[in-house]
Amino acid sequence: MNPQRVTVCMVVRQLTIELLGVVGDRVEVRRDRRRASSHVRQISMYVCHVALSMPYGDIAEAFGVDRTTVSHSCHVVEDRRDDAAFDTFVSTIERLAESVCMVAGRPA
Repeated sequence: MNPQRVTVCMVVRQLTIELLGVVGDRVEVRRDRRRASSHVRQISMYVCHVALSMPYGDIAEAFGVDRTTVSHSCHVVEDRRDDAAFDTFVSTIERLAESVCMVAGRPA
């Protein structure tokens, strides 16, 4: 396992959490933390795969899940991108993740 990829995945996850805290409904997040946590993880895995071109296997190891879970998460997020607000949210995280990796001077 590449420790740099684990770090990148955790940074993307934290970016997702922080941005969700800014734009999300905090009452809803408190009421259903488990589901919110699942959505954060799905979006983070999707961004790592699509925006940062990380393979499913590396993402799976970083998040402690099976690679089929990563695949499923990517499909779920892709299906939800028909919603304009959700698409804007995910696009923002993609741009932030790409910027952070570019500033670090290293590809994921």
